[in-house]
Amino acid sequence: MKVMLHKNRGTHMKNHKVEKGCILAALLFVLLWIGGSFPVNAKETGRGRVLFISSYSYAWETIPQQIEGIRKSLGDDVTIDYKFMDTKNVDTAENVHLFYKSLSYYLSQVPAYDVVIVGDDAAYNFVLVYRKIFGNTPIVFEGVNNVSKALAMDYNPNVTGIIENQTYGNTIALAKKIYPEAAHIVAIVDNTVTGLSARKEFYSYKDEFPDLEFSDINASEFSQKDLIKSVESFDESTILLYILCSNDKDGNVYASAESVQMLSSRAHIPMFSGISIGMGKGLLGGEIVSHEEMGEIAGEMALKILNGEPCENMDVITDSPMTYCFDETVMKRFGISRSMLPDDAKIINHEETFMEQYGKVIRITSVIGGIMVLFIIWLVRDNMHKRKVNDTISSLNKKLNFIARYDALTSLLNRRVFMEDLQYRIREKEPFGLIMFDMDNFKRINDVYGHNEGDAVLKEMAARAGALVDDIFEVYRLAGDEFVAIVQSGQAEVIDSYAMKILDTFKIPYQIAGGEQYLASSIGIAMYPKDGKNSTEVIAAADHAMYEVKKNGKNSRAFYDADMEEQS
Repeated sequence: MKVMLHKNRGTHMKNHKVEKGCILAALLFVLLWIGGSFPVNAKETGRGRVLFISSYSYAWETIPQQIEGIRKSLGDDVTIDYKFMDTKNVDTAENVHLFYKSLSYYLSQVPAYDVVIVGDDAAYNFVLVYRKIFGNTPIVFEGVNNVSKALAMDYNPNVTGIIENQTYGNTIALAKKIYPEAAHIVAIVDNTVTGLSARKEFYSYKDEFPDLEFSDINASEFSQKDLIKSVESFDESTILLYILCSNDKDGNVYASAESVQMLSSRAHIPMFSGISIGMGKGLLGGEIVSHEEMGEIAGEMALKILNGEPCENMDVITDSPMTYCFDETVMKRFGISRSMLPDDAKIINHEETFMEQYGKVIRITSVIGGIMVLFIIWLVRDNMHKRKVNDTISSLNKKLNFIARYDALTSLLNRRVFMEDLQYRIREKEPFGLIMFDMDNFKRINDVYGHNEGDAVLKEMAARAGALVDDIFEVYRLAGDEFVAIVQSGQAEVIDSYAMKILDTFKIPYQIAGGEQYLASSIGIAMYPKDGKNSTEVIAAADHAMYEVKKNGKNSRAFYDADMEEQS
């Protein structure tokens, strides 16, 4: 802009007769140039367009940190637009569906994005379920806690990212070091997608710490009064680990600072933490994930894609950026000295010591300084002598209700999600195939080898079927050894190809009681709308087809035919 103004001044000096006209023309040109060019966006600079979809609202504590990291990597030349699902306040299927409708319309009205970055589990689940609205746009995720689901997309050439691997092992080990006589550990979690995933990660450390009895408090199932009462009941025989508390049974929705302040102020023991949410508000701390650095890594991945590197060349990053962080105010409240913590730990709310404030003066006045140093050392030793490590911690609470959307045993989508997906596709009148299958003679495995071996077989069966999941194929567990899959296609050949893939998984022997056994499956197939106009009819058709297979020797597949019902 400055160059253009100087150029007009030069013209003015050369031709005084047109001075007024030149100035007016120059000002008009500058105004038009500013109106058309400010602000400069990525499309004009050729750097690309990025859409960031957050699971929560901007008010959630970790979101500004994630965005700051993303912006730091992408810079000012890349256009970044933001969409917020706000699932911390409204965590319902209707909210997700409305968000889908809104986003679908929005995407149809704006230029296509070059990369979509999604933050946390709800947004990640959303883009997987509604992948079609993004076409082949590369997806970069960050902050996803469901490790298995994140790694399941590693095969997808258009999906990569960094997992928020909430590793609580080092925090638990440190708590045990500070409180060596602790016999119990209790985690505070909730029923959100992130909370459920974190709970699963928490319990994965039971074998690593056999001398601790693991349990949890599900804040979503407690009233505010009972939640506070439970926290107040813990004495020095329990390690308390705060993970997440965004809502309670009364319908209260908490910002991170609110829940942390509410609980920590009533607790008689320190609350350790494995996440950055609530730090500085009453948590002691622990080894936490750096959300800003995680966002920065996701931004770097997106930038590489914008610069032409294929998404498929980038592996999913499983190691989250971690750092030790502790609140000095809480340390003082519970008598925890700095020496008990890792050397590289970050200390917040730190109050400068006398030596830190007056070290220079002490060095100048060596004699007086020496006396003061000796006096301070005496004070520190005396203070440390008075401090005592709290005794051990105890208390149990009932376990968390199982994950709302995923089957407890197999980690596949459950019956509830299946019915939602099925009814949605019928409402949308989208042709699809329904594949119903189970394991032939599964009851014999339970009867002969016991339910533990039976469960192991079901897990392996689910893992094999789950490996087939892609953009048009999704598998669910109904109950027992009954599974069902939806194929988003109206072509019988495509649907049959997936049924054959399921049968092929049984060609690999199963490990049962230390030996190998070949098992088989009966598969029934129905097509919508040909075989049924509603969910009941389509399911019944697939069930009839599966029954026909069992009746005719099992270990095969069959499409539904109306004659089957007449024969039966």
